[in-house]
Amino acid sequence: MITGEHAVVHGAPAVVAAIEQRVHVSISFIDEDTLSITSQIAPPQQAPMDRLVAEGPYRFVIACILAFKHRLTGGLQIDITSEIDPTLGLGSSAAVTVATLAGLEGAATEDLHSYALKIIREQQGRGSGADLAASLHGGVLSYQIEGDGPARILPLPLPPQVSLFNVGYKTPTSDVLARVAKAHDDNPDEIDAIYREMSDMSEETIELIQDGNWEDIGPHLAAYQSLMQRLGVSDDALEAAVVRALVASDVIGAKISGSGLGDCVLAVGAVPKGFAPVEVARQGVVFHDDS
Repeated sequence: MITGEHAVVHGAPAVVAAIEQRVHVSISFIDEDTLSITSQIAPPQQAPMDRLVAEGPYRFVIACILAFKHRLTGGLQIDITSEIDPTLGLGSSAAVTVATLAGLEGAATEDLHSYALKIIREQQGRGSGADLAASLHGGVLSYQIEGDGPARILPLPLPPQVSLFNVGYKTPTSDVLARVAKAHDDNPDEIDAIYREMSDMSEETIELIQDGNWEDIGPHLAAYQSLMQRLGVSDDALEAAVVRALVASDVIGAKISGSGLGDCVLAVGAVPKGFAPVEVARQGVVFHDDS
């Protein structure tokens, strides 16, 4: 996420980028009525197709299969490998969901985003779908969705160098959203005002990027970081990383990237000390038919 965190869940625009680190999902259709999954991230799992439950480390993959089960005959062998750096807290759940759906669908279709968003919301209760759009389309995107309507997804010019710093811990997004929801219940007027400011700041940032003015977004990233502080999702470690990024020469701007209370800080421009440079993926999901 470049900008738009939290407010995007409530219909505000956001800017999201796809990173060139990929999840590979290989799907083989087999005669035996069994699902077998192997991967680098969890022990192998095997279960009869009529007893699948979307839970555990493969819950997003199994949820995709359950959504397509009425189309399937026989079973599946699924092998998952990942290039995603686990220390950077990138959207691996979104990537594996999009990749699995593309494999089951037999192509990377345009309506795949709505399928994927339904699954993500079923599994974690809430979600904007911005990370799904990045996984599907690649590049840098302006993203906005209101309620159950279709997402508005527009490509944006690619940025200068982007880098990330992981603070070494992560609060699950669902937990952060629950805390923010509690804050909204306690002070609805204050939190709604923050969301409106976030929305305005994202709109202005998108206008600058559309005009190719990435070098001018620094003050907008700083303002958004202040709004994340007011929302209660920043902490000392994140603040220290932002400050460290901003003292580096040629850094355009820095802020939290993601829901906050851990995870990543984003820097645009030069790579500050301790940050990891990342490449923006020009292409999203890639479907290979080896049948």
